[in-house]
Amino acid sequence: MHNWFECKIKYEKMDEYGKEKPVSESYVVDALSFTEAESRLIKMLEGEIPDEFIVTGISKAKLDEIVPAEDADYWYKCKVILKDIDEKSGKEKKIQNQILVAADDFRGALESAENSLEQVLVPWEIHQISLTKVVDVMPYEAGGGAAEPELSETDKDYIASEE
Repeated sequence: MHNWFECKIKYEKMDEYGKEKPVSESYVVDALSFTEAESRLIKMLEGEIPDEFIVTGISKAKLDEIVPAEDADYWYKCKVILKDIDEKSGKEKKIQNQILVAADDFRGALESAENSLEQVLVPWEIHQISLTKVVDVMPYEAGGGAAEPELSETDKDYIASEE
């Protein structure tokens, strides 16, 4: 299960006229805690952003699914309503899900969201699609990705002494 955090950064960037201008960007990071999200973000962006940057905010992202695309330029947030019947009362209940979809335009986001919902067995409706300021999504990669923390020799010695 994913634990998504939205991380915001600020840095100075040169525009086409040679002037420094402040830039704000958002990233979605899969991590276990706020601290790990910040650490993973910093490691991932060290080579990407040439100047120094500052993490200005981290918040828990309420996302149920992420639908990536290879060459997509934008991320869209889709509000999906799933309709189900409550077994006890027999009344219809609505469950709201948030899906983050990578696409080049609104139509592509709608098609990707619909494709990801094809296997859902209950009736659903897409109620809203909105363009986000998310630049990139960083999922957790088991098996040696940037999310794997390196243990120091002191930590290794401590673990060995406890066994």
